Amino acid sequence: MVSSVLLDTPIPQVQQRSTVWPWRVGLVLDSPSLIGDISGALLEMNAPDVFRMPASAPPFEIARMIERDRPEILFVELAQIVGAPSDWIQTIRAGEDMPLIIAVHPTPEPEEMISALRAGASEFLCLPVRPSVFDALDRLGTLLESRRTIAVERGRMAGILSAKGGCGATTLACYLAVALHSANPSGKVLVADLDHQSSSVHRVFRTASRKRLGDALDSVRRLNSGSWPDYITSVYAGVDLLSGLDGSLPLPEPWRIESLFRFMTRHYSWILADLGRHLHPTSWAFLQNVDELFVVTAPDVLALFQTRSILQTLTSRGFDKSRVRLVLNRNQSSPQDFWVESIEKMFEMSIIAILPGDSALQSLRRDRFEFPATSPFGRAMAKLAGRISKPVGPDAPRKAA
Repeated sequence: MVSSVLLDTPIPQVQQRSTVWPWRVGLVLDSPSLIGDISGALLEMNAPDVFRMPASAPPFEIARMIERDRPEILFVELAQIVGAPSDWIQTIRAGEDMPLIIAVHPTPEPEEMISALRAGASEFLCLPVRPSVFDALDRLGTLLESRRTIAVERGRMAGILSAKGGCGATTLACYLAVALHSANPSGKVLVADLDHQSSSVHRVFRTASRKRLGDALDSVRRLNSGSWPDYITSVYAGVDLLSGLDGSLPLPEPWRIESLFRFMTRHYSWILADLGRHLHPTSWAFLQNVDELFVVTAPDVLALFQTRSILQTLTSRGFDKSRVRLVLNRNQSSPQDFWVESIEKMFEMSIIAILPGDSALQSLRRDRFEFPATSPFGRAMAKLAGRISKPVGPDAPRKAA
């Protein structure tokens, strides 16, 4: 029977987060002060509790509620439970390792803290619970996230690099993202704007730049599916944008980049990273974590010269050439100095896609993003998406039609 104290304790009116916290929470508390503080914090986190029980209730009743509602996290006032803390936790978990326990106590008693942690609690909190409760929930959320995603199939990450300015790497990243989602509607696609020289993906998608990439890297230890929507922008059905690397900031540590990329590949089927133009220290730091690299070039002398320089640099630094995909943008405004066959012979590699000059892109609306599915450019994007969505292997098609 649920205590009236739990039901009647007022919950402070606070500013709620727009994102719903993804983990289920249960409250097993007696003290009104703890109930009010924790309930207010959960409301602020937009993390509704799935059930409330008094800590003094029989353990088998609490275990029955846990079995029914399956909370991942349980706030427990261990000083008020029936029996020894270690026995109580074993009973309510029924031999499993869930739920994770946050032990709470009105005061910071060292003996209570030691007893709780020895019994199997993951965290210990006392009044006032803010702001430490948010750090505790972030830590446990990250732990739960890692447990859940360990069996998730890893998504593929592709870097998109422009041989020189104006080759259309950013345009390719945006429209290819939409085409990839259309080819596989069950999977989500992320466009990561990693161009620290001229961040412009948000302009193609007709949205404001939020510049949250630096924040995501700073908070990489605490990232989880509940906090992730705070960093990205939904720009199209099934397509998200992570944008804005401040070029004035120092290069992020490699472990931060690796951790962020690992997190993203567990939440998206495809990640397209716009690396800007040329190879430089920032793009190289990101490049080492991609599965494949699309180099976008044009059939003019300067673009092809830069392409050769990029390919030579990649080879000299040990980047496997089999991971490089060459895309030719045949924009009619640029000189057409070389034929496709001569370009392939020049670099000893096939061109995976040819982007046609298309006036339809110029006539698209400027107030919102549109995908020109029936235009030559849209069909080329759909064809490329279908080609690269296939499993990668020695027999995978590499040559553009």
